[in-house]
Parts: sequence; C-alpha cells; structure tokens
Amino acid sequence: MAAVGPVPWQWQPSSALALAPAGLLAATSPSGNHEPQTLPFLPPPPPAGYPLLPPRAPIVLQLHPHPGFLADVDRRRSCSLLKLLKDEGAAPSPEDEKRREQVIRELKKIVMRWAKAVAREQSVPQRMATATVLTYGSYSLGAHGPESDIDALCVGPCIATLQYHFFVVLRQILEGRPEVSGVQTIESAKVPLMRFRFSGVAIDFTYAQLPVIDASKKFQILLRCVKLWARKRGLHCHHLGFFAGIHLAILAAYICQRFPNASVNGLFIVFFQTFAHWPWQVPVSLHDEPTDCLHPEGRLMPIVMPCTPPEFCVSNVTRSTFKKIREELTRGYAFTKDPLRHDFEWTWLFEPFPYAEKHQQFLRIALCAPTLAELRDWAGWVKSRLRFLILKLERAGIGCDPCPSEEIDHAVEEPNMVFYWGLIPEKIMHVDTSSLKEDFMKDVTNDVYGKVKCTRSDVTISVVGLSQLPKSMCTHSVQWQYLQHCMLGYQATSEDHVIW
Repeated sequence: MAAVGPVPWQWQPSSALALAPAGLLAATSPSGNHEPQTLPFLPPPPPAGYPLLPPRAPIVLQLHPHPGFLADVDRRRSCSLLKLLKDEGAAPSPEDEKRREQVIRELKKIVMRWAKAVAREQSVPQRMATATVLTYGSYSLGAHGPESDIDALCVGPCIATLQYHFFVVLRQILEGRPEVSGVQTIESAKVPLMRFRFSGVAIDFTYAQLPVIDASKKFQILLRCVKLWARKRGLHCHHLGFFAGIHLAILAAYICQRFPNASVNGLFIVFFQTFAHWPWQVPVSLHDEPTDCLHPEGRLMPIVMPCTPPEFCVSNVTRSTFKKIREELTRGYAFTKDPLRHDFEWTWLFEPFPYAEKHQQFLRIALCAPTLAELRDWAGWVKSRLRFLILKLERAGIGCDPCPSEEIDHAVEEPNMVFYWGLIPEKIMHVDTSSLKEDFMKDVTNDVYGKVKCTRSDVTISVVGLSQLPKSMCTHSVQWQYLQHCMLGYQATSEDHVIW
C-alpha cells in the first residue's frame, strides 16, 4: 500500500468531497491512489483569498452515553450471551438438572443402606449407623455444564473404613445397580476416589470417615440449633458483618469432630463453652495439622474452609459486629454452663434479641423504588454495600448493632424496605446523616449499575428514637435480670480493648 502524501494547501472544491461523510474522506497519494482517512483527521485548507493558518490540532471526539443506554446495551448483550450458551449446549437443560438431582437422591439412599450393612457386619445397632452424600465443585456452585461430572463426597461413620468398606463393599453395591456403569477405583491418588456413571451422569466419588457412628443426623441437628440461635439473636446476616452459613457449619463441625460421643445437648453446651472462650487470634480449622494459609492482618474471626489447600472463609466481621458476637456467645455460655439448674428452659436461649432494651437511638435506613421488582434489585445492590456504612460509623467513633430484619413503612406509597441499626456512641455526639449518606452513596454508585439504579431509586438515612421503632422490634427480655447475674464475671478483656 502506497504511503499517504501530505495534503496540498490548495483548495479543490468537489461536490463529492463536500457531501461525503467525515469518516469516509479520502486523501490522495502522489501515485493517485485513494486511501481512507481515519479519525482524528485534519480539515481541508481555507478557500483562496483567506489567510493561511497553521493546521489545527486533531479533533478528538469524546462520547458520554447516558447511563440508561449503557444499561440497555448491557441487558441486551447479557441476554444474547445466555442465548449463545443455550444454543451451544453449554448450559444444562431443566430435564438434565432433574436427572442430576435424582442421581444425588439415589446415591444418598445407597450409602445409607451401605452404612446399615457395615453396622450389621460390625455388630453395631443398625439404627445408629448413618451416612450421607454432599456435593462440591462446579455442580455445587451451579457452574456445571451438560457434560460436567458431579464431585460428590460420601460422609460415612467411624466403623466404615476407606480401603475395605468404601473401595470394596460400596463398590460391589454400586456395580450391582443397573443404573451404574464403568466403576473405577483410584486408590493411590492424592485424594482417593471412585469414578463411575450413574444414569449417564459422571460421578467423582470421594470418602470422609467421621469419628462418629451417626454421621448425618447428629451434625445436622447441632447445625440447625446453632442457625436458629444465630437468627433469633440477630447474628445470621453475612452482609451486615455477622455469620454466613459456611461459618456456622464449620464451627458446628469443629465441635462434632472433637466430641464424637456427646449428646445433642452436650454438643450445644460445648459449642458455647468453646467459642465463648476462644482466643480469636487463632483460626478455627477442621484440619488436624496447623494451617499455613495466609492469615490477613486484622481479620477478627478467622475461620478456615475444609478444603485442600486450606483457605480462609470470606468474612465481613467488623469491630462492632465482632463485639456483639462475643457477647452473644458469652450469653449462651452463661445460660448453659449449669447442667443442674432445675428451672432451665431452652426458650430463654432462643429469645429474640431485645433491641429496644439495649439501645436508645437507631440509624434508620429506608430504601424505596417505583416497583417491587426494582426494589428487589435495588435492595440487593445496597445490601452488598452496607458493610461500608458500618465501617464509616466506626471510624466516626460510633459502634452499631445492625438488625437484620426488613421492615416496611406503610405510610409511604412507594414499595420500600427499612432497616434499623442500634447506635452505640463512645460519647454523646451528633450524627450528621447528610454527610453520612453522601459518603455512603459514593460506595453505592461506584459503577454504572449503581448509577443507573439511583436514577429511579433512593436511600434515606436518619436517626430515630425508641418511639419510632416498629412494634416487631419492641420485644421484652424476660430473662435479662437472670443474665445480668450470670454474666457478672464477664469483663471486657484486653483483646476487646485492642479490637474496639
């Protein structure tokens, strides 16, 4: 291709040139070839008789599309991408999903019967021996395709060994099923497993031997108890800086692992006894060996995931929420530490948290949107940013106790959602809600999605007193006097002072 020569400073009127779009202008090379001229470009010289001026700087076009236009483009491209995945067969069909769910249900039945058979062989009461199947990997994350295998873990009792009962007995049971084909054992792998197809679905089957006979029910009951306690006491809300489900599951598994022969009552008592006094500089881990995974500085409740290599669970815990979690663990220990108390009632432990008795002022956060669908999207987006609001309050010297309950202001016509956070100021001070909202909205609108949502939705932040709380938050703690007596021995530790 010939090089483009300089444009001569000579006016050559041309109707074709005058009517051509700017992007289609062409420059003429010395050889007479026409080559397209691209932006930025130089304008033609002035007509004869006008003074010659030095050429102007290249024209740079800066486009600022409307956020609504960008959101529409994003939506259409997302839809086309999902359609492409469907057309290419990269996403499983509803029928395929049902088939996989049925496979997991059947596997759970098989391993349960296998555990009973092992118990019979070991002269152990069959009703005591249980097993279950857990999924992990891409299937558990919902990122699997039609041809993906299922990573499944067989959780068995202490009487079922890996080498004989899993690789020999269970393999024989599977091979006797008409739906199962291609059973293969890989015993020498770093993670020993069985591979097979069940109704056409590929399965990678690993084994975990728990130090208990009842491998499924005891842990599940303890976890249900712990989750109920966390919900009642306002601790089960990850985006507000409290526990997520994975955190509670690991804490419950830690107790079951170390006290395999304890009753459910004993496990729950030991749960509070253990974690009310836990030195939280030390991570909670299900691994026998010390973990060498990176411990981020400043992490307040380090909990290690049961994976290889070990990794820390994602945590949103802040100074305020950590303080409340420790207080509630101590409260649970105070209630359960006396096994001989004659008037003990479990309902005391699961009593709803008395926000109206604990706090005098509350931060009211109201979200509103034109429609319910938009409110759901807006609320989900704002919730993911609420931790930043907690941190802003803490930097201003104000602790907070976020209530996870979602209330509705019936005096407002628009669909809305309201949160109330108990305020714990270090000293009497004024909360500038205007600047607080302004700073928080920077976190909410830090990308295109947040900017678009803000055009039709809003956040209102204010400080209210007890008289403005909804009735659902004005519960009365009937056991508060008893707890004050039980917790007289609990004083703020040096660790508390360092953290807060």
